Amino acid sequence: MKRYRFFCRPINTPLIELSGIEAHHLAKALRLNVGGEVEVFDGAGTLACATITGIHRERVTLTVDSVQQTPRSDRSQIVIAASIAKGERFDWLIGKCTELGVDRIMPVLYERTVKQSRNPRTVERWENLTITAAKQCRRLFLPRIDPPQPLCEVLHNTKSDYPQGHILLGNLDTQSTSIISRKSDLFDVIAFIGPEGGLTDNEKKLLEQNDAQPVRLTDTTLRIETAAIAFAAILTAQRCG
Repeated sequence: MKRYRFFCRPINTPLIELSGIEAHHLAKALRLNVGGEVEVFDGAGTLACATITGIHRERVTLTVDSVQQTPRSDRSQIVIAASIAKGERFDWLIGKCTELGVDRIMPVLYERTVKQSRNPRTVERWENLTITAAKQCRRLFLPRIDPPQPLCEVLHNTKSDYPQGHILLGNLDTQSTSIISRKSDLFDVIAFIGPEGGLTDNEKKLLEQNDAQPVRLTDTTLRIETAAIAFAAILTAQRCG
């Protein structure tokens, strides 16, 4: 029987305490009881089996029965560097990319990115979305979520963090290579997705200077979140192969 899974960091033994959203989910939404068995993960490879020992007003206590540590894989990394989409569409992007196994999501502020209201807790909210998605898909490692940054800074960070990485750029040009014909390899891949208003000439030049390879996903114009999911699905499938 599949056990419900909850997030906690750090996972200490022999006792774990859930609070906030996780405690509310266990006690109020799922209505689990003392004595019930659950799983707890920390998003960094640790998975514990635990028994509910106390349900209080704002917290839940658990006793750890066993702990399993899964080492992080040395496989190639898949990074989605996408323009922020309007409204809740970027939230959807984050959830689906987490389910598909993307390792990092880098929100990019292009010149034509739709302006967003500044909220210092935006990244925290996005991280909570990755936790929800990881619980659903049984993923042990959470993707890294960067704060929104201009294109030049994102490119600098990718060059620094993935010096041998291959940079791809979603493109509709019929002369661009189809992503399906791209050969899978052991190198990290960073997929850039521009804003719906298109890239400026300066941004195109900057990406070219950083050896970005234009690739075609479809023959149709995709929204930001659709392009991100297409990239994520194809790249993660190729990595599995």
